[in-house]
Amino acid sequence: MSISRGISCGALVVFVAACGGSDAPKAEVTTQAPAATQAPAAVEVTAAPARAVLRNRSGSEVGTVNFRQEGNEVVVEINARNLEGGKRAIHIHDVGSCEAPFDSSGPHFNPGNTEHGLNNPAGPHAGDLPNMTVDPDDGIGRDVFRTSRVTLVPGQPNSLLDGDGTSIIIHAGTDDETSQPAGNAGDRIVCGVITAA
Repeated sequence: MSISRGISCGALVVFVAACGGSDAPKAEVTTQAPAATQAPAAVEVTAAPARAVLRNRSGSEVGTVNFRQEGNEVVVEINARNLEGGKRAIHIHDVGSCEAPFDSSGPHFNPGNTEHGLNNPAGPHAGDLPNMTVDPDDGIGRDVFRTSRVTLVPGQPNSLLDGDGTSIIIHAGTDDETSQPAGNAGDRIVCGVITAA
């Protein structure tokens, strides 16, 4: 048996098209690399911003809170004034209503039905936020928080823009971040209804 050193007809079309001779048209061959295995692209979450105008029990405006969606988190930017100095509890509440003394805002926003408290293993509520420090000299409280427990995307169970709305409350005291139902945070002294900006 002899071993042929040539290329048999049809073996590789990369070189020439056919065995019939050099006058036959050449076949153009393109090679395609195997598709690389890639992780699915992350879904970008986008939503319009939201805002709340803060008012005290007498109806005077004492600041604003801006909300913006960044990925799966909501950035909460608080700018408050004319407050008593010290640490103040801040919570997002379940109803978009701010009729003094602000009981109309309902309980904490809690679509997951968890317990209250950032330091509670069985918590926290979706509406629980860290305490804010108010400057004792000028009564100004400014802070920025990030939370993945809420969203500004309408139609989601944890959306701040649900059917009956939500509100943000500043309390007279400090949230102990463990006790029920609101961390012994004291009276509701400032309220703002959260609406699409």
